[in-house]
Amino acid sequence: MKACIQVRLKSFFSSKSGSGAAVQVIGSLILLMILFILVGLAASSFFDSSRGGASFRSPVAKINIEFYEGGLPWAPEDDRAKFKENFIVLEHNGGDSLPLKSTSIRISGYGNAYQGIANGSGKPLKGDTLVFYHDLSPEKKNTDYETRNLAVLKDGFWDVGERLVLCGDDSAEGTPDSSVKVSVGKVEDTSDNYGFKAGSEITLKVIDAEGRNVIADRIAVVECVKN
Repeated sequence: MKACIQVRLKSFFSSKSGSGAAVQVIGSLILLMILFILVGLAASSFFDSSRGGASFRSPVAKINIEFYEGGLPWAPEDDRAKFKENFIVLEHNGGDSLPLKSTSIRISGYGNAYQGIANGSGKPLKGDTLVFYHDLSPEKKNTDYETRNLAVLKDGFWDVGERLVLCGDDSAEGTPDSSVKVSVGKVEDTSDNYGFKAGSEITLKVIDAEGRNVIADRIAVVECVKN
């Protein structure tokens, strides 16, 4: 009888000891799994940050139109203006500095361009006009653009307090891949020069090309060129 009791007691304590060991093993595995998950999350966060994914933030800035002076070449004499007489002056009034290479500008309104060469031998187009500056750097633009905006362009950023001057003649002359593109109606094959009707409204959007977000959306009335 004693032998039977001893065997049963031994069996009971052996089973309990084995169960405790199993619990310890399972606990260790769970801790290892948690550790691997945390390491994976940390690594993922690090690589996203190094690629700029986690740290990317679209710039925020206050851009105002000081004025737009211009007109159309075929308008009545009092309202007539050449492409090179269409000027838009923009001022950065607060917020982030805008990188020129990744900042675009879109202008729309009633205007004109030429289909072909903009020297009088092309076909004049008029109607709903869309002007798109792919970026604000001086690349693939008329050299006068860089001369007018030298203060803004020197460090590659459009900073608070700086003015940017756009012109209807900013397109690079004789360059099919100009960074300034102009379309009238459905016609995209234009000289990429532009003018907007005096007295009409234009809509101008400043766009973060990298994040594809609108930074500023402004409306202005085109003033007649003062002779």
